[in-house]
Amino acid sequence: MGAAHKHNSEIYYVRVDETRCNGCVLCTKACPTKAIRVRRGTARIEGVCISCGECTRVCPLSAINAVTPQRDLDVSRHYSVVSASTVIYSQFGEGVMPNDILLALRHMRLGTVHDQSYTSEMFSLALQFHIKEKRREPDATFPMISPVCPVVVRLILHRFPSLLKHIPPLITPREIVAREAKERLSAKRGLLPEDIRVLHITSCPAKMLCIREPVIQSHSYLDSAMGIPAIYDELRRHIQEQDEDVVLHHSGGAGLAWGMSGGEIAGIEGNCLAISGIQETIQYLYKIEMGLMSHIDYIEFRTCPEGCLGGPFTVADKYLAKHHLGKLVRMFGMERRVKYSYVQKLYEQGWFFSDTSEEPLIGPSLHLSSTDIAKRIERQNQVEEVLNVLPRKECGICGAPDCRTLAEDVVDGKARMEACVLLERGQ
Repeated sequence: MGAAHKHNSEIYYVRVDETRCNGCVLCTKACPTKAIRVRRGTARIEGVCISCGECTRVCPLSAINAVTPQRDLDVSRHYSVVSASTVIYSQFGEGVMPNDILLALRHMRLGTVHDQSYTSEMFSLALQFHIKEKRREPDATFPMISPVCPVVVRLILHRFPSLLKHIPPLITPREIVAREAKERLSAKRGLLPEDIRVLHITSCPAKMLCIREPVIQSHSYLDSAMGIPAIYDELRRHIQEQDEDVVLHHSGGAGLAWGMSGGEIAGIEGNCLAISGIQETIQYLYKIEMGLMSHIDYIEFRTCPEGCLGGPFTVADKYLAKHHLGKLVRMFGMERRVKYSYVQKLYEQGWFFSDTSEEPLIGPSLHLSSTDIAKRIERQNQVEEVLNVLPRKECGICGAPDCRTLAEDVVDGKARMEACVLLERGQ
């Protein structure tokens, strides 16, 4: 089956193996956007999927898996640049240094290799400038919410659109690497920037979604993403074989720490929090929505447990990976290796800002006309009427995650009241 699966004109980066799925409804209840239904005994994606991977974590039969495009035999001829998430430095155990991994990537001939951890250090310093700048403005919105996790950005877009204004208009390190690589290599080789292809190696299937449909940029500078397992065995072999003495890794521990929860804020001065896990993220987004967190400068959200180390596209156990990455951070020290004055100059020139930074981020639910609002109110009233009839047992036997979602499906014509077995039995 292909990497992306299409239903109702939407593309999802998860796959349901219908031969393994037994319709247990655990995935429907775990989905933060209530996008999954069980129809005819099989889980199906029918709503907005943000590629968070929660369904893959709770499935007891491993019937749901996250996917990205797989590497093909000709990939080396199609990509000129490769950039890997800092998570990759945690996947090979003791004795394997970040530079060893970058050299091995270069030997795989995927393209010119860039060290994203160094760019992460630049981003954290620029973010520190931005926080201080905004704290001087009396009407600035706080706390700021990290734009780094694509699942969090999508979650806010679809469930907490009023919080979009909390996301600073800064492009992420992975996008900065892609943008600069295209500009510099195209100038060096006499090509157009669009002629340079950039591949991102990641622990997160949602990276494909933010490449295809970015939220805080008009377009993504990345061209494709690939999960770490797709290249892991070959990369390990190259690590064992290579003995080249060339320095490709330039960051300190502040950049390396980005792979784990709390790593992004570790190098930032200010009142910051790190939250990981999808349910914890949702709880704190509610708190922000209620105005309870305005005393905090910045919140690093990661929906995966332990941060990106817990992403679906990792190979190593997340706790062992955290242990190993922690050792690397201590070894390299938490001091940034980027030049303060250089990053400050780039920040003042707008180098870190997205191309939509002059326009407010507005979610789809905030673009409603008076007619749309009237229709939504009417629909909500109909949902409440149906909900009042349902038994409110929240059992999930109907294939929806809860009674309210079934009521919404009934009103939208996607389900019938008869789907509620307990209602039919008079319970």
